[in-house]
Amino acid sequence: MKTVGVLGGGQLGCMLADALFKLGAKVQFYDPDPTSPAYFRTQSFVQGGWEDKKKLEEFFATSDIVTYEFENVSVNLLEEIVQKTGTQLFPSAQVLATTQNRYLEKTFLKNNDFPVCQFALAKNIHEANIISQKFNFPYIIKTATGGYDGKGQWLIKNKEDFESFIKEISIKFVEIIFEEKIQIELEASCIVARNSNNKAVCLPVFENVHKNHILYNTTLPAHLPISVQEKLKSIALKAANKLNVTGLLTTEFFLSRKINPYYKFECIEGYYIYINEFAPRPHNSGHISLNACNISQFNALAHILLNIPLQTPKLNDGFYCMGNLLGDTWIEQGNKYQLNLNAWEKNPEVIDVVLYGKSEAKKNRKMGHFVTHSLNREQSILDAEKFRSDLNEKL
Repeated sequence: MKTVGVLGGGQLGCMLADALFKLGAKVQFYDPDPTSPAYFRTQSFVQGGWEDKKKLEEFFATSDIVTYEFENVSVNLLEEIVQKTGTQLFPSAQVLATTQNRYLEKTFLKNNDFPVCQFALAKNIHEANIISQKFNFPYIIKTATGGYDGKGQWLIKNKEDFESFIKEISIKFVEIIFEEKIQIELEASCIVARNSNNKAVCLPVFENVHKNHILYNTTLPAHLPISVQEKLKSIALKAANKLNVTGLLTTEFFLSRKINPYYKFECIEGYYIYINEFAPRPHNSGHISLNACNISQFNALAHILLNIPLQTPKLNDGFYCMGNLLGDTWIEQGNKYQLNLNAWEKNPEVIDVVLYGKSEAKKNRKMGHFVTHSLNREQSILDAEKFRSDLNEKL
């Protein structure tokens, strides 16, 4: 029986553990938080900090292979521990080094002729002031490292916004990148599973809708021409191969209809394609694959970690919509610790609800997800909206 170590004890790790358990593996988690969902799912839980070299070494040494659902770990420390213990880390620390730094990630994209927006790095306020004069309003500023679900991002619409940003960040300056703002028509993601024998398979292209920078809905099949979907898959596969990923690589895409004078790539069916960023782990949008595909993102990663041949992902019949459940719904119901699911009874189109077991609901905190299934795309989305509305009714 193989022991798989998972860095991070959140919902991604827990759903991966479910897939690993089905294949006879043992799973142990490492996380600083003793109230994380994984703590209540397994007896093999190590509580330790991300800079605790001794505990991390012990964790790697007692694992046959290690993966991660949490990315903000020191790459240098991971490389040192892998070398000392001999335990493999999938995806590798080298992959993580690229994907956890936005500037290195975009430089990789540019150097390898992937479609990417205009960007620039500022290491200090002086450089930020100079670069700001080269970008047309509006543009985006992001911290080079850290940040998720809109955290560590600023929309700069005018000179006043920039001055306000400089005042805010000057208290504790961190490296930032400037990005041109893309006029987004649609967002999509594509997950590639690639094993140690360099065999790679693509899950179907997911169509995503965000609200307040947080994933709101994911739908399958995507409402995109097949030629565009095939292009997204080919780009995602090329990226996974270029990065030499063993594990999962999610590629997030922006699709625009607006002509860009700087865009030097092929326009397909009127869509200009840009890569937003990578995630070398299971992805929020990929939860829909648990219901909508013959093999989920978690099954695929479990196969890779246990050296089991990969299956070819296929869509199940019908149309699916996955919706995130945020802590706002718990708060709206008046109970931060438990969700009342009585609304499910009058929403039979909801085929699955997954609650992550987090200790307390907070505004904008991802607490779970649900999936609807219908014979047409529009109805699956309407069913998701109705279920959300019914859940949010005060009890």
